[in-house]
Amino acid sequence: MVLVSIGSFLAPLLEVTFLQELLVLATFAFSFTLWRRLKPARKEALFASCATKPKDGLPVPQKVLKTQEDFTEEEQEHAKTTEKEMQNLLGNGEFTRALNVYRRCERNGLEVLFTEELFTSLVQSGIRVSKLDVVERTLRTMKRIKMKPSLEFWQLTLKMLSSRKHFALCLVAYSIFECHIPVDKVIYSCLINAGLESKQLKRIPDLLKKFSQASLRAKDHILHFRCYVQLGQADDALRLFRRLAPEVTNLMLNLSLHACVNQRDPEAAYALLLEAKEMERHLKEKIVDVVSYNTVLKGFSAAKCSDRCFDCMKDLIDHGLQPNEISLAALMEAEIGEVLLRSTSMGSKLTPGLYKAFLRGLVRANQISKAVALYEAMKEQKVALTDIAVFSVLIKALVDQRDSSKAFELVEDLKAGGLQLDDLLLTHLLEACRHDCNYQLGKKFYQDALDSGVIPSDVTLVTLLKLLGRCAASEEAFQVLKTWESLHKRRPSVIHYTCLMQGCFRSKNYELAWASYQLMLENGIQPDDTTISTMISGMVQGHQWDKVLPLAPLASLATLRLAANKAPEQEMGQLKALMKKASQKGA
Repeated sequence: MVLVSIGSFLAPLLEVTFLQELLVLATFAFSFTLWRRLKPARKEALFASCATKPKDGLPVPQKVLKTQEDFTEEEQEHAKTTEKEMQNLLGNGEFTRALNVYRRCERNGLEVLFTEELFTSLVQSGIRVSKLDVVERTLRTMKRIKMKPSLEFWQLTLKMLSSRKHFALCLVAYSIFECHIPVDKVIYSCLINAGLESKQLKRIPDLLKKFSQASLRAKDHILHFRCYVQLGQADDALRLFRRLAPEVTNLMLNLSLHACVNQRDPEAAYALLLEAKEMERHLKEKIVDVVSYNTVLKGFSAAKCSDRCFDCMKDLIDHGLQPNEISLAALMEAEIGEVLLRSTSMGSKLTPGLYKAFLRGLVRANQISKAVALYEAMKEQKVALTDIAVFSVLIKALVDQRDSSKAFELVEDLKAGGLQLDDLLLTHLLEACRHDCNYQLGKKFYQDALDSGVIPSDVTLVTLLKLLGRCAASEEAFQVLKTWESLHKRRPSVIHYTCLMQGCFRSKNYELAWASYQLMLENGIQPDDTTISTMISGMVQGHQWDKVLPLAPLASLATLRLAANKAPEQEMGQLKALMKKASQKGA
């Protein structure tokens, strides 16, 4: 009953509230519609009142800009005081407060009384805090009050804008003061760089013309060449290069070549390169480098001019330069690899140096089959390959590709050419024998290298031990390691002993593995974590618990846990005790 009475009491109140809300919404909708309809009429009336025709045909009076004489002495003194206050605020890094003070003065027209020093501080501070809208507004104010900024102002402002990559604002500043900016190489170099970076290429010719009016040294003309590259004006670049001939630099040459290549005229670029080579004889500094040749090579490569690519590459090597990966990439883009395999006459243009460079490039590009085919083409043309480093690179690539038979053929060619194995090549060959599990051949390579006077390195020893371990020749591996120091005057490291132990475990020779561990200790080599882990894991697999327990105190917690999981009850208790001790020590 109570609930029914409360409901009957609240129903009228809720109905009244709903009606009130509905009335408010209706009033708002009506007011908004009326405002939208009356707004255009109000705008037209406002514009009409602003555009009333003057009486008697007189012109509408314009707002006259005040001059310094139009202000009282009190106002001028106030402007000076305010300027000092703003300078102090800007000096203390309080840019926002200084800007507020400036805007109050601007509303009273006092900006006419401010000096260039204040505007310079405002602009520089605005650039530092990235308030570019304030910087632009300040520049427009300077233009409005007919201030002519000094040379120092423009140099400093444009250098700051350029260093912070505000290139668009550099060009805005030029648009505002275009005719009043001094002709200076620093100023216009900043403006030209801004145009280049922001891709405003239509503005570059005018800026470059004014830049040329400044007093320039020969090196200052590099900016001209950069512009010619972007504008595609190769002829202008060539004319300027030849005009500056006694004082040209490497960068000028490379930019000129780039301009020619961009216009798809590699022949003109190559002609300029040959001209520069001749010019270089009379200069103190070299102006032709591998970048110059690479630029021309890219042009010929894009045009699929294989013959000219060969000529250019041969000229590069004859000039005493070494082709790099970019040079070889340009050759491969020209499909020269395929041409070499098809055309003996074209291959005859290659020098041994170019062959070697191209072989290296093919290997780096993982084109091993093409590298082998090129090597076979060299054999057919009876090109002598006298650099063992090239053999080493090619053999290593074949070993990595698991093509041991071809690698062994190259060894025979190497020996037939009067070359001897070195330590690096021996290591690659031992690795190939390990892949093939060819113990006898590996032993032959190793003995031949020793007989020819090769001193094996630590890496060679590791590879030899891996080969012997793979081929179950653990006894021989043990003897090699035991006599290594006396034969080669080099002490084996813990890595070598660990490698020997792994080979012993591979052939399940646990006694020899233990003997290897004892030999390591006798020679004063301390085991590391890998050694202990290898020994315990191997002995656990062979159930050699009498050898696991002496090693356990040196093992890590993870290794002990692995051993404890497989140990019998008696050894398990001891291992768990050691695990507890190790965990407490770690904590």
